[in-house]
Amino acid sequence: MSDLNFQLTRRQQEILLKGLRFVRSHAALNMEEYTEEVAAGRQRQYAEIQQIESMLNEVKIVETAGV
Repeated sequence: MSDLNFQLTRRQQEILLKGLRFVRSHAALNMEEYTEEVAAGRQRQYAEIQQIESMLNEVKIVETAGV
């Protein structure tokens, strides 16, 4: 993944993190019949979401984001 360089306001960061929690919940509540592949796919999704959350938590927070 390429390095991103951007700034967010605290509110923008909160909105994005809240959206990721929704995505994680959706993955957890997806009512597919359990198989090893489904479980592995869900774990991959969790890992991808965690990676994005980590990136967002490292973003520089500014008073007002540049447009």
